Amino acid sequence: MSKVIILLGQRVRSGTNFVGSTMAMHPDVVTLPPNKSLGEFNLFYDNAIIDNVFIKVAQKSFGLEVSVKEQDGFLKLYGASWLQLLIKKYAIKEDQIIFIKSPVIHTINLWEKTFPESQIAVIYRDGRDNVISSVKASNDNRNWHTFSIKLKKRWNYYSGRSFINHTKDWVVTANKVASIANTKQVQKFKYEDLNNSEENIEKLLQHFKLRCNADILNACLQAPVVGSSFGIDTKKMAKPNWTPETDKSKFKFSNKWNHWKFFKKAVFKYLAGKELIVLEYEKDNKW
Repeated sequence: MSKVIILLGQRVRSGTNFVGSTMAMHPDVVTLPPNKSLGEFNLFYDNAIIDNVFIKVAQKSFGLEVSVKEQDGFLKLYGASWLQLLIKKYAIKEDQIIFIKSPVIHTINLWEKTFPESQIAVIYRDGRDNVISSVKASNDNRNWHTFSIKLKKRWNYYSGRSFINHTKDWVVTANKVASIANTKQVQKFKYEDLNNSEENIEKLLQHFKLRCNADILNACLQAPVVGSSFGIDTKKMAKPNWTPETDKSKFKFSNKWNHWKFFKKAVFKYLAGKELIVLEYEKDNKW
């Protein structure tokens, strides 16, 4: 069966599409869907497979004596079944390495148990830029939006509710990131460190145990921007943007929060200042 490498994002807008676009440039890797970075494999959006399937079946079964000891074996078979489905669906060759990603980090323990022989990378991002991007995405317009949905979105945006909610969620996920230890299987990467960095892209490839040479590194560094809704200065971009953009000069990838005024900075410091320091984006709250 094909080898699997896994990327878990801290939360939405943390850089999973950036890494997906980068991995799609590697000659040995296949993304899902193939040659694109838009696919999310949210196998463990929550603990339902354990709580609502394994435990429930074990409790309702008679005389089988199925216990917690069998959970890890169950998860391995569960993951293998999904991989067989994906391999068949996309006609993935045996020598290809499957790259899968999800912006859900709180169930990382299930990923580790389900794919114990796979390498897992965790990507996280400066909370200020993450919140800016998340707020903008939350305020997008879709042709299927009803008037009430549009009104609610505008209220959340202009009242600051969206900003506060996304900041609080970033805090929760930042604490989860901080609690994760780097191991042989799991390594953490800052989104900002991977951008346009040959050294850190090489570290990512090495962690995934992918072959790496000058040509592969160059291809990965030249990966187009895909799935980014914002950042183009010369023209407005409609959401979502799934058309690959090779001119990276149109995008600002970090420090988008520099335009914040005192009040917005103060609110973010109050809600998430400690976590910003814990993840080493700032040394103190004097930014």
